[in-house]
Amino acid sequence: LGDLTGQVFTRERFSAAAKQAAEGQVHAISDAMRANLDALPWMDEATKEAARAKLDAMTYQIGYPKAWRTPTITIGPGYAANALAARKAERARLLAKIGKPLDRDDWQLSAPTVNAYYEPALNGMVFPAGILQPPFFSPAASAQVNLGGMGVVVGHELTHGFDDQGAQYDAAGNLKNWWAKATGDEFKARTQCVIKQYDAYEAVPDVHLNGANTVGENIADIGGVKLALRAARALRSGAPVVADGFTEDQQFFLGFGQAWCAKFRPEIAALLATVDVHSPAQWRVNGSLQATPEFGEAFGCKPGA
Repeated sequence: LGDLTGQVFTRERFSAAAKQAAEGQVHAISDAMRANLDALPWMDEATKEAARAKLDAMTYQIGYPKAWRTPTITIGPGYAANALAARKAERARLLAKIGKPLDRDDWQLSAPTVNAYYEPALNGMVFPAGILQPPFFSPAASAQVNLGGMGVVVGHELTHGFDDQGAQYDAAGNLKNWWAKATGDEFKARTQCVIKQYDAYEAVPDVHLNGANTVGENIADIGGVKLALRAARALRSGAPVVADGFTEDQQFFLGFGQAWCAKFRPEIAALLATVDVHSPAQWRVNGSLQATPEFGEAFGCKPGA
C-alpha cells in the first residue's frame, strides 16, 4: 500500500514547490560533478568522456512517482489475509514485467521512506520524499543549509556512480569497466590516504575504525561535501546572506553537521566499527571536513587543528 500512504504523506509533507526546489538542487550537484570531472588531473580523457556519457544518461527519481499505482486487492478485516493478498498482487505485478521494456519510472521505494540510493544497474538515483524532510531538507531553509544536509547525500550517491564501484557499470547499467587501467591504478593509489586517515579515528576508546572496510563510503562522503559545496556556491546570487552571524559557507557546513547528529551506546558503536561499511556519524562529518580545505577557511581553523 506504499503508493496509497505515499499520496497522503506527500500531500501533507512534500508539496509540488518542494519537489521543484529539490530537483533544482539535485541538478546543480550534477552540474558540479561535470565540472569536477573536467578538472580531474589523474583521469585520462577517454575515461572522462565515458564518465560524461554516464552522467548524461543518469536518471533521477525525486520525491514521488509521476503516476501512482492503484492496489488491486480488496482490504478485509484480517491482517494476515490482507498481507498475503498484498504480497500476491505485488508478485504478480513483478512477474508481469518479464519480457517487457524496462520501466524507468517504476519506484522500488515508497515515497515516505527515509532513504536514498544509487542503483548502478539502472544508472539512476532515488530520493523519496521521506528523506527530503528536516533536518536533511526543508522548503523553509536556505539553499545553503539544504545543500549541506540533503545536498551532501545527493553528492554521496552521485560519487558512487563514478568511483571504483561505479566504474564496473557503464551508462546503460551494463556490467562493463569503462576506466582505463592507468586511471584505475591511480584511483586505488589515492585511496590509501583516505584509508590511513580513517584508521586513526576511534569509534570508542581503543576501538579504531577500519579504514579499508569503510573507504568506499568515506570517499563518497568526501566527494559529496565537495560537490554539494560547489553547487551551493553556484546557486548564490545577489548580496551574501549572513544568518545569525554565520556566512553562507558556514551555514552549509552547519547544515551538514546537523543532518548527521546521532547518539549511540558504546556497545553498538564498537560493533558497528567492525562490521559497518559506513563510518560512525561523528566521523562521517568530521572526517569529511578534515579532508575539505574550504571548511578550515570558512571557520579560520589553523593547520593541523
